Amino acid sequence: MRRIFRNVPVWLVMAAVVAVVGATCFGQAASKPTTAKAADDTKMSMWELLVKGGPLMIPIAFCSLIGLAIVIERVIALRRRKIIPPRFLTGLKTVYRNARSDRTAGLEYCRANNSPIARVVATGINKFHKGEEVVEKAIQEAGTTEAGKLAKYLRMLYAVGAVAPMLGLLGTVTGMIKAFQKVASAKALGRPEDLATGIYEALVTTFAGLSVAIPVVIFYHYFLSRIERFVSEIDDVSIEFMEHYTAPDTTEVAPRKAPAVTAR
Repeated sequence: MRRIFRNVPVWLVMAAVVAVVGATCFGQAASKPTTAKAADDTKMSMWELLVKGGPLMIPIAFCSLIGLAIVIERVIALRRRKIIPPRFLTGLKTVYRNARSDRTAGLEYCRANNSPIARVVATGINKFHKGEEVVEKAIQEAGTTEAGKLAKYLRMLYAVGAVAPMLGLLGTVTGMIKAFQKVASAKALGRPEDLATGIYEALVTTFAGLSVAIPVVIFYHYFLSRIERFVSEIDDVSIEFMEHYTAPDTTEVAPRKAPAVTAR
């Protein structure tokens, strides 16, 4: 059972939690007596307005749950102290003084400070005795892998931002088709509320789709810029690490420069 839950994505668990909480809140809102509505029929709650959007509101709501879950998960995962622990390199220098004799101590320090920068540096420590080209390639590959992990779920977040407004547009089209069907059949001429049903669906789905897509796209680009800054900082720390341990008295065979860490 534990193995099964380990394979479940974090965003999916968060989406389920958000769905349960949201359904509970909306259920409580729908069960409340609508005394205000009796006094003024022209006013309606947000829940009643969303219901007017028709069946396409269901996939739009599903997109909003996925987007919210991924945003929460990435906000938690992309905290600075989890990517680059404070004073990581300073602490490493205190235990890893010599590139040959202190290899085990350096690796243990990296494992104790488990983070993307620690894993990149640990890769360099493991290959330090094999020469410049091997270390350079190993650090570059490790940096690329860690950059890919930082961008986890961002493609799905981008997909949510692209699909949500398209669903809203589809709702607009279906709503206007229903409205004009009423006009064409001459049934809506004497009953404006029948014509308004299609227009409601058209406008509400557009509103819902854009309301989901706009914040999702904003967070998507925010996460991208944040990841780019982290990758740049990892690159700087890697260069500083290599420059510190390429002195002639620290190791017999050591690289003279550090490779740049690039995002995928």
